[in-house]
Amino acid sequence: MARIIRTVMLAGIVLIATTAVGASAFTAATVDRQANTDVVSDEDGLIGLTDGNSGNLVFQNQQDQLEINFENGTALGANTDAKFELGDPANPGTSQAFQVRNNDDEAHMINVGYSLDADDGNTADNYEFRIFDSEGNDVGTVTEEGTTAAVNAAAGASYNVVVVVDTGHGTETLTSTSDLSGTLSFTVDDVDEGGTNSDGN
Repeated sequence: MARIIRTVMLAGIVLIATTAVGASAFTAATVDRQANTDVVSDEDGLIGLTDGNSGNLVFQNQQDQLEINFENGTALGANTDAKFELGDPANPGTSQAFQVRNNDDEAHMINVGYSLDADDGNTADNYEFRIFDSEGNDVGTVTEEGTTAAVNAAAGASYNVVVVVDTGHGTETLTSTSDLSGTLSFTVDDVDEGGTNSDGN
């Protein structure tokens, strides 16, 4: 009789152990991680855009965005048959329309382009964004006619941009119905072994 009792007790222990192993599985889990994505002004963003020192036609607007506006003040736009330089292309380090800075701690390829809201009616480069590195070297020019620039920006690198608006001074003259308004875009398109639009790692 004692042998029978011992066998039943052993079977009970095995059953309990099997149940304990089965209870360790799970069907749902929650793991929280912190994400810090504050929305900041243009000058403090990952691609920093900061107003330069060329006058009040380039400024940070009420939405903390960089804006170029020839209608700032009482003017209605840029004169016809004229040329305006916002900044000095001969000395962009001390006189620029605005600055672009890679505020990230890794390098990025920053692509810059400008697209018109409507066709300006000619093929001349009437709107130019001339980009210079911190040494004053010309690293690219962007125009409203589709010329773009790609800047390989190291971590913390900054660039000075001089804006030239030519409404036909010495070339095909724009009329008072012409409009050079548009959108200046900055996009990061890092390329590594994995392809395009990666994080650069």
